[in-house]
This record gives sequence, structure tokens and C-alpha cells, in this order.
Amino acid sequence: MKPLKIGEVAKETGVSVKAIRFYEKIGLIPTPDRLFSSGYRLYTDRDIRRLRLIKRVKLLGIRLSQIKEIVASLKGEGCDCNSLRPRLQKLVDEQLDEIDRKLRELSLLRTELKKIKKGAERDPLPEGFCICSEIPIQLTRSGRALSPSGNKKSSPWT
Repeated sequence: MKPLKIGEVAKETGVSVKAIRFYEKIGLIPTPDRLFSSGYRLYTDRDIRRLRLIKRVKLLGIRLSQIKEIVASLKGEGCDCNSLRPRLQKLVDEQLDEIDRKLRELSLLRTELKKIKKGAERDPLPEGFCICSEIPIQLTRSGRALSPSGNKKSSPWT
């Protein structure tokens, strides 16, 4: 395969030109050779495979700093799956643990919100939820402010 310019690589991989430049800057992909006459970056098949790997692993929710550890192990033209697989498996396991933690937190939040909703339909809000008494000016439906005495004001902020 002949070397490709950055726009062609972006089209081929689905990774934006801006992202490709950023990945190059932070060392996820090596600095490509440049065409002497124009200065265009020229990317190889190896660069394209690496960008596809980065994109795929990123879609798993793996952070760029972690992806950098994975691509650092990629030397030469080939891929050593035997050395890559355990690293990737470890990152996937960590990501699954993080997702499980977030799901537990969301479940607790959902339960708490349901309790508040159910209670708010028949009881006053729990202490700390109602701040109405702390707001000196209330707004009418038209958006105009009422002073504490009930008279309309021209601005809700005065």
C-alpha cells in the first residue's frame, strides 16, 4: 500500500484529521515521514492499523493514557497478540469494574429519586430540599417578579 496523506487516512479510518494530529503529538502514533516538496505527512499501513486499534479501544471507554500503554508495546510491522492480549484484558476488566460501580451508584440515585417523587406528591419536601423561604423574590408565570408583599416588580433581579 502506498503512503497516504492525513485526509486520506482520516477517511480510511474514521478518525478526524484533528485527532490524528493530536495522537501524533501525544505519542500514540509515531511522527510520520513528510513529503519533502510539500511537507505533507505520509502515513503507512502500520499507522492506519494503529489508528484503527486506538479508535476501537477508545470506543470501549479506555482512557488515552491507558491506550498509550497498549500501543507502546506495538513494535515493528506485526502485532504480537500474545503480549497485547493480557494488557487489553486487564484494561477491559478495569473498565467493566468501573461500569459496575457506576451502575450501582445510578441504581441508588434512581431509588432515592423515586422516594422523593413519591413523598413529594403527598408530603412536604424533606428538610434541605425546600429553599423557597430563602428566595426573597418569587416569579409569576409571566416571568415578572413579585416582591414579598405580592406587588409586581419590573425586573426579577431588583
